[in-house]
Amino acid sequence: MVPTITINEALCIKCGLCFQECSLGLYIQDSKNSFPVIHDLESCMSCGHCSAICPNDAIIHSGFPQGFIQPISLKNQPSSEELLELLRTRRSMRVFQDKPVEKQQIEQIIDAARFAPTAHNTEATQYIVIQNKTIIEYLATATTKQLSMVVKMAHNPLMKPLFSVMAGKQAESILEMVPLLERGMAVFKNGRDIILHNAPALIIFHADERTIMPDINVQLAIQNATLMARLLGLGSFYTGFLLMACQRDKVIGRMIGLPKNHKVYGCLAIGYPKYEFKKWIERKKPEVSWL
Repeated sequence: MVPTITINEALCIKCGLCFQECSLGLYIQDSKNSFPVIHDLESCMSCGHCSAICPNDAIIHSGFPQGFIQPISLKNQPSSEELLELLRTRRSMRVFQDKPVEKQQIEQIIDAARFAPTAHNTEATQYIVIQNKTIIEYLATATTKQLSMVVKMAHNPLMKPLFSVMAGKQAESILEMVPLLERGMAVFKNGRDIILHNAPALIIFHADERTIMPDINVQLAIQNATLMARLLGLGSFYTGFLLMACQRDKVIGRMIGLPKNHKVYGCLAIGYPKYEFKKWIERKKPEVSWL
């Protein structure tokens, strides 16, 4: 839908910030003494840069009704050291208390996720929250079945070439994981959930596969979600094996109510951690090329 944009000339101070900030060049300002003029409105992706940068609220954008544009509170922003400490101390948690996660906490996590950047400002990422233990147990079992199929293909000389084609560039890495998968499945058969670790809640991140870069959009959203979970006293971990199962098993999609043309691009397990880490561990130094 093409938005409408008008400029209140009584408020506009002709600063030209909207003209300079619009990455698509939708604003034209012939001189410092002229009001900006809008053209090619059909190309507007409603990113909000023009409305957010305008010092006098002179830009009226149909995509941002009253209440959508809020002043930034610098006092509420963490320092660089505080942010780095949060990033350092975030860990994947897989041992949870037998305690449900409140709906309000999950809503805060999703609220953080939706503010992640999206390609061309599509904001196409959607969410399915699962707290039903029966469904979570089913998903864990369905995932192990998919992993069993991978292991069988890896061990079958006739199927191995097909597996290499299906897995593409990741085939070698997956094959190296086969012994680990076999141990994991043996543990699962003995009654221990090593897929979802009895997490009390799951957030499924999905999007219409016809949108721009839906997979990247979801990964950015998940990073936001994990940081908010950490600040709320919750633990979380990225469920990569479940993601694989969701993309291979169409039954899962029907069970969780995945819309038509949508695909699961990420899954996050969350819960209250049973134990709290008191230390963080240094990581490898980054390999950086300066040009």
